[in-house]
Amino acid sequence: MDEVNRLQDNMLLIRRAAGWTAEEFGRRIGVTRQTINNLEAKRNKLNQTQYIAIRTVLDAEINAYPEETEILKCLLEVFIDNPENYDLNAREELLAKANMLTPSILAGTTSRADVSKELVKITGALGIASAIAPIALPLIGGGSTAWLMKILKEKK
Repeated sequence: MDEVNRLQDNMLLIRRAAGWTAEEFGRRIGVTRQTINNLEAKRNKLNQTQYIAIRTVLDAEINAYPEETEILKCLLEVFIDNPENYDLNAREELLAKANMLTPSILAGTTSRADVSKELVKITGALGIASAIAPIALPLIGGGSTAWLMKILKEKK
């Protein structure tokens, strides 16, 4: 499965971890709330242009708010970019914990920074954080572009 499909499979989780409603997320990438809902429900297939828009917006958010978006970096790494590098049981446990904690961001009962800190602790306990820490990704303008390099390479 490629990154585009993996992002679509995890889009609701990623959006919740960012703390965005479907309407906010849609506005950031230039589509409607209904388009976001359809993509998350897999009624429509995520296309490459939408993937690039989503990843660009996520990179900008991570770059603008690094302290409160650690978990976004982790979720992208573990579930979208390089899932094969992580133990299946650890991924499943992280997914369960993230799905339990991230809705509280949208509900306004917990801050994005607090959820991010908690999930980063969980990744450490699962041995995922230590695997992510040494990863060095090429940077352009302060954001990671490894995902873009990968998708452009696939187009050749």
